[in-house]
Amino acid sequence: TEVELKGLKPWTQYSYTLTVNGEPALGSLKPSFRTAPARAQKVKFDIAFGGGARVNPPKEIIWDHVAKTKPFAFLFLGDNIYIDKPLERNRQRLYYYRRQLRPEYQRLMSSTAAYAIWDDHDFGANDCSGGLDPFKPAWKVPVWNVFKENWPNAYFGGGEKQPGCWFDFNIGDVDFFMTDGRYYRDYKKGTMLGPVQKKWLLEKFKASKATFKVICSGTLWTETADKGGKDSWWGVPKEREEIFSLIDREKIGGVILLSADRHRTDVYQIKRPNGYTLYEFETSKLT
Repeated sequence: TEVELKGLKPWTQYSYTLTVNGEPALGSLKPSFRTAPARAQKVKFDIAFGGGARVNPPKEIIWDHVAKTKPFAFLFLGDNIYIDKPLERNRQRLYYYRRQLRPEYQRLMSSTAAYAIWDDHDFGANDCSGGLDPFKPAWKVPVWNVFKENWPNAYFGGGEKQPGCWFDFNIGDVDFFMTDGRYYRDYKKGTMLGPVQKKWLLEKFKASKATFKVICSGTLWTETADKGGKDSWWGVPKEREEIFSLIDREKIGGVILLSADRHRTDVYQIKRPNGYTLYEFETSKLT
């Protein structure tokens, strides 16, 4: 169910409640949310991000720890749940519902904006590549439909004709580019994004006037992520370089890279011969 609220002011705290048939439906929760700042507003805000969040009851307390930091938004960067069953629609929904029923998760999500992309374990199976055909294998579109049921993104890739989970949004003077590195990945063709998404990213990125631009990926950018680029951007060096060369050539400042996938937390430097050093922040294994 989607509810559209109109007439809200930017960067303003609102409380809300939910009733079903006239009865309170949120139990002891006392939810609230803050609207995003206008692009010209100068405000401070915190963003939390990560991936690798298998439903794991003893470790679900992570969501309470995150909530205590009061982030404006949480960026889910893939493996947000572990399904690994791309043909089983009921199991996919079950795994989402198991997470959504966790009280720790409810406490965070009732007051925090959420933005999500997928990675291998919530798209297909371990280290999977979807291939360039938008509709083959046949399980891709149904998996995409289940993903759309469970995340409140502004839009999902290129829509029905070009499915995927990429999208962009801004919080004040920060532009976020959420990429889909699974649906169209094809190492033999040298692509992580596929031609349509790559065109979208390069055009959006070049046009951005924001002070900071944050590119989010479900897998790592750094060349040291894995041996031979088996499951990272290092496996598609030409496409990776095309993105980084645009930053150098157009002198695009304020670029930050975020990623997940590897079960650890790291900061990487990606040194550029004709531009400034890029910093990548990676964290996964939330639960």
